[in-house]
Amino acid sequence: MAGINASDQAGGHPTESYGYTESMPSLGIDMRRIASALYRNRFVAIALLAGALILGMIVTLSATPIYKASATIQIDSQVNEVLDEDATMPPVEWDVERFLQTQLDVLLSRGMAEKVVDRLNLAKDDTYFDRMNLPAPEVAAPGKTMANTRKDRIAASLQANVEAELPRYSRIVDVSFSSPDATYAATIANAYVDSFITANLQRKFDSSSYAREYLEQQLEIAKDRLEASEREQVDYARQNGLVDLPEPGDRDGSVSLVQTNLLEANTALNIARTQRIAAEERYRVAQGGSAFAIPDVQDNGYIQNLQKERAAIAADMARDADRYKSEHPVMQQYQQKLVGIDRQLSGAVSDVRGSLRQQYQAALRNEQRLAAQVRSLRAGTSAEQSKRIQYNILERETGTNREMYDALLQRFKEVSASAGVSTNNISLIDEAKVPGGPYWPNPLFNLALALISGILLAGIYIILREFIDDAARTPEDVTDRLRLPFLGTVPKLDSDEDIVSELEEPKSGASESFAALRTSLALLSTEGLSTLLVTSSQQSEGKSLVAYGIARSMARAGKSVLVVDSDLRRPSQHQIFRTSREMGLTNVLTRQNSWQEVIYHAQDNLDLIPSGPLPPSVPELLSSASFEEFRDAVTAAYDVVIFDGPPVLGLADTVLLAQRLEHLVFVTEAGRATHGRANTAIRRLRDNGIQIDGAVLNKFDPKNSGYGYEYGYYYSYGRENA
Repeated sequence: MAGINASDQAGGHPTESYGYTESMPSLGIDMRRIASALYRNRFVAIALLAGALILGMIVTLSATPIYKASATIQIDSQVNEVLDEDATMPPVEWDVERFLQTQLDVLLSRGMAEKVVDRLNLAKDDTYFDRMNLPAPEVAAPGKTMANTRKDRIAASLQANVEAELPRYSRIVDVSFSSPDATYAATIANAYVDSFITANLQRKFDSSSYAREYLEQQLEIAKDRLEASEREQVDYARQNGLVDLPEPGDRDGSVSLVQTNLLEANTALNIARTQRIAAEERYRVAQGGSAFAIPDVQDNGYIQNLQKERAAIAADMARDADRYKSEHPVMQQYQQKLVGIDRQLSGAVSDVRGSLRQQYQAALRNEQRLAAQVRSLRAGTSAEQSKRIQYNILERETGTNREMYDALLQRFKEVSASAGVSTNNISLIDEAKVPGGPYWPNPLFNLALALISGILLAGIYIILREFIDDAARTPEDVTDRLRLPFLGTVPKLDSDEDIVSELEEPKSGASESFAALRTSLALLSTEGLSTLLVTSSQQSEGKSLVAYGIARSMARAGKSVLVVDSDLRRPSQHQIFRTSREMGLTNVLTRQNSWQEVIYHAQDNLDLIPSGPLPPSVPELLSSASFEEFRDAVTAAYDVVIFDGPPVLGLADTVLLAQRLEHLVFVTEAGRATHGRANTAIRRLRDNGIQIDGAVLNKFDPKNSGYGYEYGYYYSYGRENA
C-alpha cells in the first residue's frame, strides 16, 4: 500500500534544500507570509489606492467651500444656591465638569437655536436658505404656518452647523458656525454667543425674583411654626412641673432640678457609705483581739500616760524587790498603785470601744437616711423622665424651627440686598471674525483620508482573499494548509519553454529542482524506491509532467525507470514522450499483449508504457489480478516504476492504484485556488487507509510567491554557472 515506508525525513529535508533560513526577524507574526500576500496582490492594492486618491481629488474639487467663524466665551463654574450662606459658591470638581457640560448642552439646544432665529429674525423670508444653499420649504407642515415651518427648518439647520468645543482643563468655549457664506458664518456665531449670554442673565434674574418670593413665603410659615412650637413647649413644662436650671460654668444648656438633687443626694450617699464602712471596720476591730491593739486605743493620749505611769511604778517595784519582801508596806503600796492604774486603763479602753460603737451606729443611720432620700429622688426622676420624653420632642422641634427660621431670615436679607444686581458667570472673550478662507474642503486632509481609506480597503481585500483562498503558493503552505510533508518544488516555465527540452539541460532550474526532488524521494524508504504513484486533486495541475521529470532525473542518475500511464481516462504521457498510445497498459491488463510488447524505449534507462485504448470500465481493470501480475513483473525488471495516476476527486481509480503501490506523491499547482478540493482529496485518500508520502509544489514562481531572493537564487544558480 502507498506510503508504507514513508519517513518523517521528507518533511524536514526541503528546508535545507531550498535555503529556508531565518533571515527575517520573528515578531510573533509571519512577516514572510505578509510580504508574500502584499506582493501577490500588489496590482489590486495599487488600483484601490489610486481609486481612493482619485475619488478624494474629485470630492475635493467638486465640494462647495465651507467657511467657519468662531467666537470664544468664558464660563465660570459658579452657581446660585438658594438656601446656602453664600450667594455663589464654587462646586466640587465633579460638579464643575457636569456644570460645564450642561452649559454646552444648553448652548447647542433647540431652544437656543430658536432664540437665534428670533434675534436675527431669520424666519421672515428665505434669505437664510439662499445664503446657506438650502432648499426653502414650499408647503407648510401639517398644523403649522409657513413662518413656523421656516423657523423649524432654520432651527434644525442651525443645530446641525453650530459647534461648541471645550478643551480639557479650560473654561474657554469655542463657539463656531459653518456656512458657505463667510460673512454669514461670523454673524450667526456672534448671534449665538449674544443669545446665550442674554439667556443666562435672564435665567439669573428670574431665579432671583423667584427666590425672593419663595423665601418670603417660607419665612412667614417658619415664623408661625416657631411661635407655635415654643408655646407648646412652655405649656407642657408648666403643666408637668418641669423646672430646668442652667448648667454651671460657661456651657450652654440646662439641667433638671430633680436630676440636680438626685445627683447631690447620690454623692452624699456615697460619702456616707464610705464613712459607715470605715466606722464599722474600726468597731469590729475593737470588739475582738487585744484591747491595746486597737488603733484608737493606741492613739489615745490618756491611755498612753497611764501606760507610762504604770511602767514607771513597775520599774520601781522591780528595783525594790531585792530589798523588800512582797508583804513589805512599800511593796504593798506599789501593788495598790498598779491595781488602780489597771482599773483606770480598763475603764479608758471601755470608753474607747463605746465611742467606736456610737460612731458606727451614727454612720449607719446617716447612710440609711441618705439611701431613702436617693430612692425617693430616683422615683421622682423616673417619673420626670417619662414626662420629659414628650418635652424633649417639643424642644427638638422648637430648635429645628428656630434654625430654619434663622437660615431663611439670613438668606432673605442676602437676596433682598443683591436684588437688581445683574451678575453673569458667562463673559465674551473674542467675537467671531469673518474667516479669510474656507476650512472645507481641505486638500491635504482629504488626500490623506483617501490614502488611509485606500490602504484600509486594500488591507481588507488582501486579508479576505488570503482567508478565502486555500491555494498553496509556498513550501510552507504545503505543510500548513495541506498538512503534508514537503518533498520539493518544480519551477514555473515560461510559455515558450518546453519541459522535455528544459530537462535535457542538466544545469537548468527544472533539472535542479527534480534532482532535489529525487533526493527527497530516495529518503522515503531505506530499501529503495520501487513503485511510485503520482496524482493530484484535479486536472491540469501538472502531475504528468512531474512524473516525467522524476523519471527523467532518476534515469540520468543511472537507474532503470519505467513510466506507466495509468490515467486511463485522460492520458497524456504519450504526448510528452511523443509516441502513440494505440498499444499500452489496457492491452496488457486485458491480456491481449505482454508488457514487453507495448514498451516504448525513449532514452537510456527510461521507458514508457502508454495508456493504450481507453477501456469502458477502468476500476475493473485496476482491481484485477492482471494488474498485480503486471506490477510484480515490471517491478522485478526495473529499479523504479512510476505510475502517472488520474486525479483523486470524482474517481475511484487513484484509490485502487494507491492500495496496490508502495508510495504516493501528491502534486499541487502553486497559486491555484482549489476551493477545498485538495484537502478533500487528501482526506479521501486517508479515509481509505492510504498514507501520502509527501507533496510536490508544481509551477512554483518564487517572485510571485514573495520569496524571490531565497528561492529565486536557488533556481537561477544552475543557469548562472552553466
